[in-house]
Amino acid sequence: MDQLYSDGELTENEMIVLEQQRIDERQDNQKRMAWVAIISMIVYTVALFMPFIGDARAQILTDIASLFYVAQAGVVGAYMGSEALVNRTRTNVSKTSAAQRSGAPTPGR
Repeated sequence: MDQLYSDGELTENEMIVLEQQRIDERQDNQKRMAWVAIISMIVYTVALFMPFIGDARAQILTDIASLFYVAQAGVVGAYMGSEALVNRTRTNVSKTSAAQRSGAPTPGR
């Protein structure tokens, strides 16, 4: 961040770069959360079938499993939905900006 502004003030372009970096970091964190959720579902499923888990413990873990899977699938679904929305927004913005540069009417109007 120090390399962006040496004079102590941010220009408009530097603010845009900082905002894009913030968005990229947020998206990376969301991606990590989704991967952790997927991996935890796989590990939980495999753990249920391990021989060192007794029948009583397996029954307790099975009772908890439905809530666990729904919660983890919610995290993954929210990530996928947000990515679809972001990609759709980016596509619409790039179509609009391309139309404005060419002088063509904007899509959707």
